[in-house]
Order: sequence, then structure tokens, then C-alpha cells
Amino acid sequence: MTNRFTLLAGAGAFMDELARTLQGDHARLYAQFMTFEGDATGQAFADLLAQQAARGADVRLMVDAYSDVILSDVWPVLLHRRGEVAAERARTHALFDRLRAQGVGVKRTAPPGVLGRFLLYRDHKKMVVLDDRIAFTGGINISDHNYGWHDFMVKIEGPLAATLAHDFHTTWNGQTAPLATPCPGEDFVLNQCAGRYSIFEEILRMIGRAQRTIVIESPYLLGDHIERALRAAAERGVCVTLILPAYSNKLLYRRWVRVLRRRLDHPNVTVWGFRGGSGMTHAKLIVVDDQWTSFGSLNMIELEGLTQKELNVFSSNPALISQLQALIARDLAQAAPIPAPRFVAGRPLYTVLYRSFRWWTRRLIRDTDWKARYC
Repeated sequence: MTNRFTLLAGAGAFMDELARTLQGDHARLYAQFMTFEGDATGQAFADLLAQQAARGADVRLMVDAYSDVILSDVWPVLLHRRGEVAAERARTHALFDRLRAQGVGVKRTAPPGVLGRFLLYRDHKKMVVLDDRIAFTGGINISDHNYGWHDFMVKIEGPLAATLAHDFHTTWNGQTAPLATPCPGEDFVLNQCAGRYSIFEEILRMIGRAQRTIVIESPYLLGDHIERALRAAAERGVCVTLILPAYSNKLLYRRWVRVLRRRLDHPNVTVWGFRGGSGMTHAKLIVVDDQWTSFGSLNMIELEGLTQKELNVFSSNPALISQLQALIARDLAQAAPIPAPRFVAGRPLYTVLYRSFRWWTRRLIRDTDWKARYC
């Protein structure tokens, strides 16, 4: 049985299609997000879950603990906004309590730890799975803030939905299990976590076998391994197109990415800044030689790849690739080339952080209790 993919560009398209799909009878509805806030967007999504629970379905919601610390990209150290963050956190917790009272199973993952020392160790996956037959996955989180970004989800009908359900089950039960080794020529799903870099390694292999073209759109793209791989591809004649935010939501990334643009200053590389909406694209995809693609939750920044749980779909499905290429064309129409900067600074801080977290992660995963909670 083959998989059918439907690309849903924008939060509105995702929610409309999810609501339409939920009009049928479903025995199980499982949803997982990194960010889920108690604003209008969260309330609307919670209503869909509660409706299914009222019909007798097994409904579960799994949300990372990130929203207990940072909401709408507001860090708690910003003292003048602490009241705003506290009020939003209270609304979010009240929303989860309401869902539990309405028969929805709610589980939080990856607590940040004392003083937030495990804050980078997130469960970054986003998915909705219905009856092991239909799934939605991509980059969209549930909050008014995230809905304002450019992003997409993909509806999957077919065997891959059961794979996503398996990933959800293992995480719900305590520890995400590795997914099966991919078979050449088939659609497959990979997950990764601290100490296991399955998705990043597969994406590096895709870049390494590229012969003609590589297109990447990502909110973040950073790291020695992926930068060297893209540079090597350009030097062997591959045309590399990168679509990044014109205005990233992360200040540090806006500094760090300047080095990437310098390192990839090559005639075969074009870096575009997406200017649609707020200038923030949160879409995550790669298309190689118009033949292979991957999309999902992975931000292509290697520091996060060290620490976060992720899930990506890999496919050579022509219909899916055609839909992604249409999305890329629309995004390029709203983008402008970003020239290599003359002056760069700040990258040594990233290098220190990357090496520090690589060392610390290797130590943490030796602790079986920690590993059971975060891997």
C-alpha cells in the first residue's frame, strides 16, 4: 500500500483539514506538540480534542515542558514581561486541567530541571495521528505566536501513519524507541534524540549523493558538518538553494548565521531571505535532485540536533515532491537574495556551546534515569 501526501501550507489550512477529517468516526486521536499555549489557538485545538473524547474516542495529548518556561518567545529573564508570561502559563495549565476533566489524557515531556539546566533537551516533534491510518506532521505548533509564522503540515494517509503512531506510543510509555532501518526506494520515518543522530546523518547522506540540485528551507541552518557538506556539494557542481528567515526570531542565530553565509559564499550557492508575513519561515524541508525529500520537525542546526527529540519523513514520492516544489516556488517569490556579509562575529560562542553540550550530552546519557526521561 502506498502513502498519499497532502501538503497543508499555513496553520489555517492545517486546522481546516484536521477539522474536516475529524468529522468521521475515529477510535483514537493522538496529538503531540512542543509548544501548546492556552491562547485562542490552544483553546480552539483543545475543543477539537474534547469533542472527540465526548464521542468516546481514546484521545491523548503530549506536550513538551518548554511552554512552562518560554511562551511566545518571551524568556522569563525579561522582567518587564514576567507578569504576561505568568498569566499565559496559568491559562495553559488551566486548559490542560480542563482537557483532563473532559476525558483527554494529557502528558508533559522533558521537564526543564532545576534552573532550566535541561531546557535544550526538548521533545520537538509535532504530529496528530488518527486510528493509525491518517497522520499530520510537520513544523506547526499550537499557539497564536507560532501561527503567525510561515509553516506547513503534511497529511499522510497510508502505512506511514502507523509508524508515527508507534513513535507516539513509545514516547507516551516512557522512552522513544528507534524506528526501523529504512529500505531503499520506500517512504520511511526516522526519529532521533540525544546521543542518536539518525535524521541528521540521513540528511548529510542526501546532501552527499546530490548530483544536480539541493534546496533547503529551514528556520535555522548552522553547524560545521552540514556547512562542510553543502560547500562540498557546491564545489562538485551542485546548485544549492537555501531559504532562511529574513528576520529570525532568535537574536543569537541572526549573529551566528552570518558565518554560514560567508562559508557558503560560492557561485553555486544562493541564500534567500524569506520576507513573507513577519519575515519568519518555520518550514523545514530538503529536496535533492528533484528526487528525494525530507520534512518534519528537525531544525537544521546541529546544536539542537545534539539535544532534541525529532521526527522526519523521507520520501521519493513524485506527488509529494511536486507539492513541495510548488511551495518552494511561492516562497522564493517572497524572498530576496542575502549577500555574504563583509564582517562576521559571534560564531566562537556557538562553537563553545556546541562542544560543551556534546560533552555534557555524552555524560548525561550514561545516567539511565536521565536517559529514560529525555531520550
